[in-house]
Amino acid sequence: MNKIITLFVLLITISSCSAPKNMNEFYDKYDKQSTIIPLPKFAINLAKKNTDLKILEYINSAKVFIITDAGKAKQNSVMKNLTAATKGENYEQMVKLKVKKNNLNAAYLEDKDQINQLILGVNGLRKVLVIDSKVNLTKEQLEEALDNVDLSELEDILK
Repeated sequence: MNKIITLFVLLITISSCSAPKNMNEFYDKYDKQSTIIPLPKFAINLAKKNTDLKILEYINSAKVFIITDAGKAKQNSVMKNLTAATKGENYEQMVKLKVKKNNLNAAYLEDKDQINQLILGVNGLRKVLVIDSKVNLTKEQLEEALDNVDLSELEDILK
């Protein structure tokens, strides 16, 4: 009987530690540890007017997922799970950049040469930020928009 209970506890532990297979599982896994903020259209339009980030021109809607007070091990775990979740949904893994202690990951879904879903993951300074957005752009437009992002500003984003 003790062996069965031990095996049951072990199976539950292993299943809870498994990597998420899609974005819904990712959000569910971190539900109690995070804040998710849907950005209304007026907030996106306001951001477009107040910054020169070209990527904002293509965002139709977005939600921001934030985990604060996360140590380096937690940040690494969340970013690995984000990568696993996007791979599980067949996202293209476009960029993985590291600047100082900050990381930027970008993944997208494409349909008929149009990117319609973009996920940006940023971590550093004890925070993880995931921006899940609906977009309408080509790969070339995305590459151009990401080329214009100043990665030294990652620390400002995470403060």
